[in-house]
Amino acid sequence: MKTATPTAAELLKSAELVATASPDCAAVLPYWPIWAAAQFASTDPCKEVLNFVHVWRDGDAFQIESTDGHRAFRYRLPCWTAADSMPTLWRLPDAGLLLHAAPLRKAQLCARLLTVTDSLRAVFHGGKRHDLAELASLNLSGFYGVNSATGTGHPTFPRINMLWPDTFTNAPAQPFAFNARYLKEWFAVVDKLSTAGISRTQCNSPTTPFVLDCTYGQCIGQHYTDARLELLLMPVQIRQ
Repeated sequence: MKTATPTAAELLKSAELVATASPDCAAVLPYWPIWAAAQFASTDPCKEVLNFVHVWRDGDAFQIESTDGHRAFRYRLPCWTAADSMPTLWRLPDAGLLLHAAPLRKAQLCARLLTVTDSLRAVFHGGKRHDLAELASLNLSGFYGVNSATGTGHPTFPRINMLWPDTFTNAPAQPFAFNARYLKEWFAVVDKLSTAGISRTQCNSPTTPFVLDCTYGQCIGQHYTDARLELLLMPVQIRQ
């Protein structure tokens, strides 16, 4: 006999139960935007703090972000519900969170929710259909001296929002040139997570950042109604 498909409210209730089940749970986050951010963090050990996915509170939003110095990714989540201004499912330490990106690059295909303990153990929750069982976990502590989710003295992550241009005018100018691998990795994320498989582009000059974005088909929890994954990409400078 077929079982009824859980409603969004029922899934949210299940996620809230998962979030409160662990006494040392420091963070509750949507899994797939964290996976996406990990794709764009640096792999150069000399860049240290850029090897992390950074999650922090920016006013009434939580922001998931990463950068390798050539490109920057961000995804924003609401802190409060639009209907009644109640706190959303998402939870984060006051000082933000640094997650070592390298172990997070491999996708946990059935995951929907990520919880992080104070000791920086990332726990993936999901399963077939609409389950939120514990699938696997990873220890993310130790890299660059980051050993806990709520510890003090963590390195400072760059303020990548300052890179995003405020306005765009698209008058024809010089040709744009980009690293093919960077575009390939972005479009792989769009193909997997976008609701329509379409990426938009905003730009204004071949020497300033090029912003790509796509709609995000959220799996669980509260998201903005116009939720979008964003990638800021610096163009390759071609010398004449």
